Amino acid sequence: MTSAAADRAPDAGGDDRARGAGGGFDDATAVRTVEPGRFAADVHPGWSIAGRTNGGYLLALMARAALKQEDGRSLPAGRRPAPVAATASYLSPTPPGPVVLTVTTLRRGRTSGVHRVELHDRDGERRAEALVTLGALHEEATAHFDGVEPVDLPPLEDCVRLTVNGPGFTVPLMQMVAQHLDPACAGWLHGEPSSGGELRGWLALADGRDSDPLSLLLAIDALPPATFDLGLGGWVPTLQLSAWVRAVPASGPLRVRQRARLVEDGMVDETCDVWDGRGRLVASGHQLAGIRMPRRG
Repeated sequence: MTSAAADRAPDAGGDDRARGAGGGFDDATAVRTVEPGRFAADVHPGWSIAGRTNGGYLLALMARAALKQEDGRSLPAGRRPAPVAATASYLSPTPPGPVVLTVTTLRRGRTSGVHRVELHDRDGERRAEALVTLGALHEEATAHFDGVEPVDLPPLEDCVRLTVNGPGFTVPLMQMVAQHLDPACAGWLHGEPSSGGELRGWLALADGRDSDPLSLLLAIDALPPATFDLGLGGWVPTLQLSAWVRAVPASGPLRVRQRARLVEDGMVDETCDVWDGRGRLVASGHQLAGIRMPRRG
């Protein structure tokens, strides 16, 4: 999750800053084989919010290691390997720098495989772990039934682009992911939340790279917390994050809607749905996060 200040900006991507110093998505999620089942990577500082590494980025990094474990498997024509389901638990904040990813294969079948991925920092402390189900998506697919209410957005150029400068802190993630919010749900930026508990807008990787199944794991956790639209600010640490990837996205910016479902007892659960340029639902995310509640009285 994240927070940020905003300005108007029609550009959906192509930010050169995201390409520098290994900050692009492919570089930032690259993994190197150390030995079978063991991979090295570098957590990039650009994919963070006020010094906290984004949970969706870490989930994509762990899924990349699972995909590397499965590297070389043959798939039927017209299908693409993808993390079709992934659930991560975050044990403590992951600092930037070298990490080791250990992948244990729990099941390997003809059409899917399940892997456990553990992420350890340079000192050997386990910071996060995930269960990743790898499957094979059709490059072109049509839904037999879609019961998810579609999101309605203004044109991208009429939306509000979030910037790196947050209220008293910085959000480097906004250099990596171009986010343009619907003005109707951006009042919290000026102290006027709508109290609807929903954020929606356009999203694209700022380095100009098209979205793919792996980057959808980032997309379901890239928007600011929907609780900001309820007037609840502050850090919202993700405790557990789950993602379902349903289709290979078409080129162009994604449409994203994030909703708070229940805020109670210092926690919030949220649902995030993602559509591609063709209007297909390509991913959904669900998470439980901590939240600081205002003091009564």
